[in-house]
Amino acid sequence: MPLPLAFAGLAGLQLASGYFAAENIKQTAELNRDINNMNAEFALLDAYDAEVEGYSQSAKYQASVDATLGTQQAELAAADIDVNYGSASSIQAETRFIAEVNKMEIIHQAENKSLGYEREARDFQIGGSLAYAKSKGDIFAARLGAVTSAARTGLSGYRRSR
Repeated sequence: MPLPLAFAGLAGLQLASGYFAAENIKQTAELNRDINNMNAEFALLDAYDAEVEGYSQSAKYQASVDATLGTQQAELAAADIDVNYGSASSIQAETRFIAEVNKMEIIHQAENKSLGYEREARDFQIGGSLAYAKSKGDIFAARLGAVTSAARTGLSGYRRSR
């Protein structure tokens, strides 16, 4: 009679081991999913920062443009040229136009950088979700493996005791 009890105990250990392994898989998957979601949030913050930085750079550039326009106006006025007419006016208009194009490029680059971070965030979220979904199958496999292994051990013990 002690042999069947030993087999039953071994089967119980195999069953418990499988369930503990399944629980381990589940907790690890949840932790990894949470880490991926946190990384996604960080990436979204980086995306926001990239856009803010772009608008900040654009505003700083505008200050530089304003200084350039002021210098142009002072030099033209010192030469006794009216900046409101003719080629002096064209120079000022061209400076403003080029400045607008450059500011648009600065903002465009910042938006592209932001978009990259948003894609990264989405990749983190999808990766975490896929890994979590895969873990469901791994958990099932661990539990099923524990049950079949325990059943096989129990059946083997039963056969030996007969």
